[in-house]
Amino acid sequence: MKLSAVRRRTAVVAVAALTTLTVALSATPATAGSMFFSKSSGRTASADWLEVGTLPGGVPGNIHFGFMQVEDLGGGHANVFGVVDDLTCPNGVIPGGPGGGHGEPVESECTYEGARFIDGGDVTFTMDRKFRSASLTGTLAVFGHDGPAGNPGVAMTWTGVGDTFRSVESGRYDDGTNSGSYRYSFAGRDAGVSGNIGAMVFDDEVGEYSNAQMGSYRSVSRDRQR
Repeated sequence: MKLSAVRRRTAVVAVAALTTLTVALSATPATAGSMFFSKSSGRTASADWLEVGTLPGGVPGNIHFGFMQVEDLGGGHANVFGVVDDLTCPNGVIPGGPGGGHGEPVESECTYEGARFIDGGDVTFTMDRKFRSASLTGTLAVFGHDGPAGNPGVAMTWTGVGDTFRSVESGRYDDGTNSGSYRYSFAGRDAGVSGNIGAMVFDDEVGEYSNAQMGSYRSVSRDRQR
């Protein structure tokens, strides 16, 4: 299990992609001394997985690292996004991490084939208030670097595991031109995930893994331009 890594990745993705309110505290366009403030909050479920083996439909590679996050919009509606990195490795070789934008695999004998991006779709999402269960059904919109790559069906179930937890991440930066800070908090539960995305089944055969979690998040960031 790689739960700590999943939590970090969830935080990074949520802060970067789920900002729902941005307020500029100065005139536009930005001038020296401008300050920007943004905050977001919501409920989310995520899954992180490794699938070993070839997949039908012309999907390249035999190693597939995936990540997907679902933002609950209420009423069965949701925003869905994620990425799957595809690699080709010799039989029996399982690299330690995904390639592409997340860093090339340690094993030099593996070839990075590219990434497929999950961005929306026609889905229905439900999650209970205590983060004990969630489900996602429908079809996803998947894109490659050259355009649409397909609309695989999705039927996933999250089942809460263990007690709820709370995590907080914060930091500051200053590059001489811009300075700022961020704070991200998450309260939720680790989960097991079952079901499928297209031909990829969450069955965790030998060499495979899947991690998941459900919860609520809140993020705040400030940026100042000198």
